Amino acid sequence: MLVAIFSLPVAKAQDVHFSQFAMSPLLLNPALAGFSNGDIRAYANFRTQWNTIAGGNAYRTFAGGADMEIGKVTRNSSFAGIGASFFSDQSGVAGFQTNHVDLTLAYHIMLSKQHNTTLSMGLQGAFNERGFDPSKATYDYNWDQATGTVNGNQRETFTRTKVYFGDVGAGMFFNTSTRRGSDIYFGLGLGHINQPKIAFFSGSTVSSVYNEKLDMKFTAHGGATVVLNPKLWIIPNFFILLQGPASQYNAGAMLKIQVGNKVLSKNFLYLGAQVRIANAMDVPMADAAIIHCRFDYKGFTLGLSYDVNISKLAVSTNTFGAPEVSMMYTFKTKHKNRQGYCPVMM
Repeated sequence: MLVAIFSLPVAKAQDVHFSQFAMSPLLLNPALAGFSNGDIRAYANFRTQWNTIAGGNAYRTFAGGADMEIGKVTRNSSFAGIGASFFSDQSGVAGFQTNHVDLTLAYHIMLSKQHNTTLSMGLQGAFNERGFDPSKATYDYNWDQATGTVNGNQRETFTRTKVYFGDVGAGMFFNTSTRRGSDIYFGLGLGHINQPKIAFFSGSTVSSVYNEKLDMKFTAHGGATVVLNPKLWIIPNFFILLQGPASQYNAGAMLKIQVGNKVLSKNFLYLGAQVRIANAMDVPMADAAIIHCRFDYKGFTLGLSYDVNISKLAVSTNTFGAPEVSMMYTFKTKHKNRQGYCPVMM
């Protein structure tokens, strides 16, 4: 769910994120940089939401990134990873936008001689730009009740319409797998550790309007891959996001189906669903049912999902939610495979 709750003069915001959260790994958890079943991984995501309201300008987000392992693999098969990613998010008729670029470093420690258990830790630094066009915004006092028109000559004034700030995040990730092909994983992330100021006003050191900070973000995600038969797996998963007054909880499962020969084929079809619960006015409410499918063809992955709005906002949106498209390509540049295994995350 891509939410930026923008309320002037005070801004409170929940970070952008995707229903297909595992398809934007550096946005999900810095500890995932360089942790894949190949040498280099690149991805792109696009999402639009609630197009039936705000004149079709509700929320649009595009993101992408790439990561790879770096340096030499140690004797115990531990290794380092590096990655870079970005996103651009636009919302509302006032064109409120956030542009973000980051650089991530991670280290992956092999904990077992069987190369089936890994502990990863990552650190991320980012640069952000936020801005909007106040000439496109209207306010309650612009409404002329006598004439039934909007008086656009009266405008709010702002010290600035763009804000630039640095950002720091960190994460950890644990994964273990069995010889039968099942695995379990769990990750934690912490964003905006420095809590940068994001106010569009400057001046007083007392008023909270001038000292608005970006709330620290806590994420937890995890899941498992359970073998049902040689060509069929079930993948339960969850995602939790807590940021200031906002919270979100996702839970669901996917079926992974091998397409083709069970020994030679690298093609897989995934079908599943999630439920998302979000915090609205301090009351947890069912927000969306998410239908998800994915197809892996060798090193290429295509993911499609759709959020069916089941919250009270469905009256305004006509249940129109959010279509989302994700693409990822993982390829190898080395002849010798690195020891270790990256789980399938949904």
